Amino acid sequence: MDRIWNFIDKKKFWNSLKLLLILVLLAGFFYYIPLPKILGVFTTVNPWPLLWTLAISMVAIYITSIELWVLTHKQGIPLSVFQLFLLNLSIRFYSFFSPISSLGTLMRWQRLSTGDKGAEGLVAIAANRVLDIIVAIAVGLFWGISALNQEMINLPVLLVYLTLFLVPLWLALKVSAPVSAWAVRKSEAGGNRWVAKGFRLVAKLFASLEIYRTFTGPELLLLTFTAVIGELVTLLAFVLIALSVHISISVVDLGWMRSLLFLAALTPFTLTGGFGLREVSTVIIMAGLGIPADQAAAFSLLVYARSMVVSLLGGTVELGTLLTERYKRPA
Repeated sequence: MDRIWNFIDKKKFWNSLKLLLILVLLAGFFYYIPLPKILGVFTTVNPWPLLWTLAISMVAIYITSIELWVLTHKQGIPLSVFQLFLLNLSIRFYSFFSPISSLGTLMRWQRLSTGDKGAEGLVAIAANRVLDIIVAIAVGLFWGISALNQEMINLPVLLVYLTLFLVPLWLALKVSAPVSAWAVRKSEAGGNRWVAKGFRLVAKLFASLEIYRTFTGPELLLLTFTAVIGELVTLLAFVLIALSVHISISVVDLGWMRSLLFLAALTPFTLTGGFGLREVSTVIIMAGLGIPADQAAAFSLLVYARSMVVSLLGGTVELGTLLTERYKRPA
């Protein structure tokens, strides 16, 4: 078996598997989505604000690609912002499908792990996700405080809540250097070969994390700016979707709702017909704000439809990339 594997062009083999996977997913795309429900909603809404949300989605993905570029560039991963934009767009296609949405994360890691950068790519992906969660919580708290009576808010409790997410990150950065050095010593102490290999991996992971302690002021400012602007651009898309279905809701309420829906979307759970926990949460939250169920359902379906179109575009980009690599003539 090993001899046969040695004769196989591994790059072409994996590209063929990915090509087969994306063709299967594209074939099942319109079976997976609740297309009749979405088309029914389209006939009752103002289409122009909705069309603008697609352009806004592209802007949001590009902004998040800048954020990821800062994290990957620090790890010495030589990908441009535009390359990361195409990567993020392609990954949106895989992440659209549940229960295989986690495949998107694995494929992002595989593509960032160029030139033996597996540990660095993993750390960059984890840091990117942690940053997104922290910003979503912080922005959500800001909109929540703005929406409620200040006297009803216990600010110290809210600050403690946010600190619970920041302290573990600070501690991980603080202990990264000594943990990496300890793992190196363990790997060099001899013993089982696989155990030593595991310690070397731990050493490399914490050494990669240690790099983030050297962020400069401009790098931290760019990270914070892109993360916050990304949230605001996505919120603008929500505002336009609400306008298209004639929902009367304030930007403030949509702000904290958007943060909650982002956190709900992290749950890899999907109901019948591809309708996810985020969409169900949308209807429940809007009903609590006094919005009629039919309008809340229409809003939720349109958010889902926007995600569907962006994901399909990402799938098209992915298919084009794989076909180009497969039939590219050697120089």
